[in-house]
Formats: sequence, C-alpha cells, structure tokens
Amino acid sequence: MTRPNHLILTTVLSASVTLAVPAVAQQAELGAENYRQADANGDGVLAYAEFATFIDLNAADGLGQAARISARGMHARAFAHIDANGDGVVSPQELPATQ
Repeated sequence: MTRPNHLILTTVLSASVTLAVPAVAQQAELGAENYRQADANGDGVLAYAEFATFIDLNAADGLGQAARISARGMHARAFAHIDANGDGVVSPQELPATQ
C-alpha cells in the first residue's frame, strides 16, 4: 500500500513543480516589464524615483515583497539595501532574483 501512495505523491509533486515553472517564468517576465516601464529615461538603471515606481508596479502585480515594502512606505530603505555598490542607482544585477 505504501507503493501506490508513494506513486500518487510523486505524481502530485511532479505536477506541482511543472505548474510552478511557468508561474515563475511569468513572474520574471512581469518583473522585467515593470523594470522597463519604471526606467523612465531608458538608461538601464533605476534612480530612486524610478525604483519607487518599480516597487509600486511590482506591488500591484503581487510580485515578491513589493507589496509589503510599498504598504509600509519602505522604498528608501529597500533602495539603500539593494543599491549594493552605493552608486545611487539600482541595476538589474543588483536586484534579487525573485522580483
């Protein structure tokens, strides 16, 4: 009896992983589109105001921790944390992989 239960569990987990992969890819695409939209001057990096817009777009789409950051008004704190090299802009390379 454990064999069939194991088979069912494996099938359910495999289906969950298969369904999760497209969802993750969709979230990554949506995050990339939000980045492009927020980059108002098209220079490929986000100054603070652009970053705040990016967070708000991601919050509206339910991506990552953006809703929490936006709701708590923690844009500046998040910007300072993500701007790893302290150059005053956020590049795609500095963003967490889960936008």
